[in-house]
Amino acid sequence: MIRSAAISIIKRGLGFRQTQDAAIIAALQQVQRDLEEGKTLPNWLLAFDVAIPVVANVATAALPDRFLRVHEDYPMYYLNGAAHVEIPKRNYDEAYHAYVGDGTVNDKPAPPVAKPAVYVQRNKTTIQFVPTPTTAFTAYLTYYKAAVLLDADVENAWLANAANYLIGLAGMQVAGDLRDAGALQKFTMMTKMGAQSHMSDVVEDELAGRPLVMGRDN
Repeated sequence: MIRSAAISIIKRGLGFRQTQDAAIIAALQQVQRDLEEGKTLPNWLLAFDVAIPVVANVATAALPDRFLRVHEDYPMYYLNGAAHVEIPKRNYDEAYHAYVGDGTVNDKPAPPVAKPAVYVQRNKTTIQFVPTPTTAFTAYLTYYKAAVLLDADVENAWLANAANYLIGLAGMQVAGDLRDAGALQKFTMMTKMGAQSHMSDVVEDELAGRPLVMGRDN
């Protein structure tokens, strides 16, 4: 389903009001952002084995496009021939004390390493490798990737996989702003049905051997 179809469904629920397109688009975008910051995410938002170029003698690297969070069951890795060598995620203090020094005046510089032992997520856009690698290589990361924001008349991952949930929540937001009790009731029912389907996707991921990740696309 593309964005214009979602807008038409919401307008129909609002009694075919013809002047609410901007409000509806804003609601769809806000609901998507809220869902992607939520406690659980479906596995259809996963981007698998995305390449991260690592520069020699540079400790930091940029996280990939539209990064939301890592999937704890898919560690970062690099290739050593055909073998996958994991690069576990650690917090900075743990990484520094384990691989660089203990923070005392007797610290000695750690010996150079070709590849890092671990990485630290500094923020939503940057990671840091510890120790700093002395050779260039490519790391690979599986992560939850935000769906394309509905700035244009396209279908994104939410409209493809959880349309009723997204439309219902956005419709509730617009109906509430308009003080339209009838439309609010209709969109509340749509949201409940969409939420059941959405959560069944999450449960199905668990039963398929892909564990539920607590935390927070194309």
